[in-house]
Amino acid sequence: MHTVQIAREAWSQTLNDFSAMHEGWLVSVDVLSAEMGAQPEVHDLPLVGVVAEPDRDGGTITISAAHPATGQITHTIHSPTRLWIERTDEGADAAAQIDSADGAKTIVRFRTPALPETVDGVAKR
Repeated sequence: MHTVQIAREAWSQTLNDFSAMHEGWLVSVDVLSAEMGAQPEVHDLPLVGVVAEPDRDGGTITISAAHPATGQITHTIHSPTRLWIERTDEGADAAAQIDSADGAKTIVRFRTPALPETVDGVAKR
């Protein structure tokens, strides 16, 4: 595994590509912070998308997953400071980590990391 830090100016395009490539894949989202510890936000729900919205106040990154009861669940990171993508040695995305100005870390993990071309019928292009 190796981790790649994504430059801020590439966040929107990288996350658009990430979302298109992994839409419908099962993800879990955990938030780690000094004040609350580890908090699971999403567990094995289909990814709808991850969107970066920059603005003068630091912007946001929003993670959305399909939820059977409510239609969709979202988690918003305010004032993100860093974006990392963790990849397997084969190049498959395994996770994303978003750090925020308040010190919290949000981690998005795939149930099973795989190259999109090896997942029949799941990856949408």
